[in-house]
Amino acid sequence: MYKQVMLLGLLIEKPMYGQQIREVIENHHDLFADFIKKPTIYYQLERLVQDGYLEMRREAVEAPGTGAAHTDFALRERDIYYITEVGREHFSHLLRTALSSYSPALSNVDACLFFLHYVKAEEAVTLLTDRYHIVNNYRQQVLQQIEKQNIHDSAHQLVNDHKLTLLDAELRWLERTLEHLRTVRIVL
Repeated sequence: MYKQVMLLGLLIEKPMYGQQIREVIENHHDLFADFIKKPTIYYQLERLVQDGYLEMRREAVEAPGTGAAHTDFALRERDIYYITEVGREHFSHLLRTALSSYSPALSNVDACLFFLHYVKAEEAVTLLTDRYHIVNNYRQQVLQQIEKQNIHDSAHQLVNDHKLTLLDAELRWLERTLEHLRTVRIVL
């Protein structure tokens, strides 16, 4: 759902072509850049057009070239995406639904915890310590992105606070779990 919210939300602000959308996500919504890749953008745009939420028009626009010519701007034919009235209504519904609900999701680690007893206690500690370092490093990357971008609007502040809060919760859980595993033997 977040992919449709992001794409429709960007297109409410102004009509764009696919590469423009990708660049806006990379430059202004960087936390999503790893989760909404270029092929996914075009797939989602196609679905949104098919569902009547977007209209696509072939237009000549001032745009960069591809590859080495990316810095050369000229009039180029691009598929420009416009949000329809039905698309605006759909965006409004998705936005309100997502903000007012909670969908508990299980992760890979949740499933694995049921079978933790198949791993020796020392190895479980090592594996979860590795996970701790990965999460902590990712948290540091998020902090660096926040500092580098130096964006202080309330939307970015809320997104960043939410992301950091979830990462902090994961780190606290890992700390408790590691302490538990170090003091209690896992029995088959």
